[in-house]
Amino acid sequence: MDQISGLPKAILHDILARLPDRDSARTSVLSKAWRETWSTFPILSICSDQHFKSQDETVDNYHSKIDKVIDYVGRRLLRLRDLGLAIKEFKLIMDYVDHKYMAHHVDLWMKMAIESGGEVLHLQLRGYVGRHSPDRFYDLPLSVIESKSLTKLVLMDRIRVDQAFLTHSIKLYSVRIIKLCNIFFAHEGIIDHLISHCPLIEDLTVIDCAVYNPPIRGIPQMHEFSLVESLFLHGLHKLKKVYVQGMREVYIDAPNLESLHCCLQYPNTSFKLNLRWLCLWNLKNIAIGDKWFLELFSKFPFLESLELDNCSMSQRINISSAQLKVLKLSYCSNLEELNIDARNLLSFAYEGNSQPGISFQQCSNQLVVNSFSDVDFQDLCSLRKFVQNIKPQKIWASVSLFICLSILTEPEQGAFQVSSIPPTIKRLELQFSPDYEAFYFPFMNYLLSSCCPNSISFSFRSYVHDKAFIQFLYETLMGRKEGKCHCSSSNTKCWWHALKIVKIDENADFKTMLDALPTCCADENIGFILEL
Repeated sequence: MDQISGLPKAILHDILARLPDRDSARTSVLSKAWRETWSTFPILSICSDQHFKSQDETVDNYHSKIDKVIDYVGRRLLRLRDLGLAIKEFKLIMDYVDHKYMAHHVDLWMKMAIESGGEVLHLQLRGYVGRHSPDRFYDLPLSVIESKSLTKLVLMDRIRVDQAFLTHSIKLYSVRIIKLCNIFFAHEGIIDHLISHCPLIEDLTVIDCAVYNPPIRGIPQMHEFSLVESLFLHGLHKLKKVYVQGMREVYIDAPNLESLHCCLQYPNTSFKLNLRWLCLWNLKNIAIGDKWFLELFSKFPFLESLELDNCSMSQRINISSAQLKVLKLSYCSNLEELNIDARNLLSFAYEGNSQPGISFQQCSNQLVVNSFSDVDFQDLCSLRKFVQNIKPQKIWASVSLFICLSILTEPEQGAFQVSSIPPTIKRLELQFSPDYEAFYFPFMNYLLSSCCPNSISFSFRSYVHDKAFIQFLYETLMGRKEGKCHCSSSNTKCWWHALKIVKIDENADFKTMLDALPTCCADENIGFILEL
């Protein structure tokens, strides 16, 4: 017997809990000791991916596999019950399954898990794509809300919560985490009623939940479902984190809330909280301007992290906050000029197709600036202008550029010529490589004529052409390809001539490192340190 098998069961169970579900299940074939450990493992995770490969199963094959799943889960649960062991976590994730065929069994499994003192219940039933009839939804049993031991409840996809939940006694006294995603309710008030009876809740997620509207006789109705429009959270003193998407209105009275992530169709919200982290999505119906930011920081005086994504903004924005430490703007339309006065700001990130002028009035010496950009050969000077328009110039040393993708029409080799040295920045990271070798040099010439990075890194994702591009990049930077420079005149030298030292940021032979890179999909990085 191996030494690990002799460890106490509690330690072996902890090891299994840290493994991916598929790998932990495979331990049961290692030895008799591991099989016994697996049979008493109190975390039961069932995923249909392990049993069903596609929707193309024959009827007989489908029912055969379903019956095997039902038999397996039943035996595991019965063994744990017979041994007097609690089912610590029960997770059921099913695709391509007729839930009506399994409904009785799922009811029984959840009842057994709850009665044993289960702490985590995760139920996700995605079903067949495009079948939205409520008859194909699984009806959540009332036994779920009778559990005094549950600490985490996750309900996702094709689950229906009946109106009886409005009047039934809720005993979720220990629940700290609730996630409700793409499920539907017989009445809009069920969500508020459910959450209000969870006094210890700390983390709440509600994403795109809907209400079923039964058709009225004689009145045609195009949609049987409508999104839950509002969410009211009152008196939840333990609530610290909220993620909401798809609501029209959200009203929150939670004095200890620290993190709020909202994607709202109409931003009409009321808050009472000491918020430190806020992320807002899709604020398209108001123009965010100076007044909006003044009111925001007045309402949330302790706000340290602010993220705005896909929002409509005024052309000129002034942001002033002594508390703000993290600011991220992603795809905010109309913005042309941004002035930031935040002396404690440690991180600023900008992502989008427009490239506004950005000025820092006050900032920390530890400020890190990250910009996520696309390459557009139709406007070759845009990236260089964007970096040059970051003020003051001392900030350039803190700037990292992430090149995410390219808008490639075939570039002309001599199209981009400059007469001055480009700004020196901290880092340039390439998150893709050109598809064609003919684009390699124009691509790099464009980037290195736009900025002089102290380091270049490439996020390697194992595409077929990535290794070829890395090889080209290495040979180009190390000076092994001659006659490729694009000096604009005899009096001005391009970035090629400014290179003094180039080295790989790993103490290894380049060929050895390149050969060691994965051939399957995986994220790896290879970097070059430049001295100009």
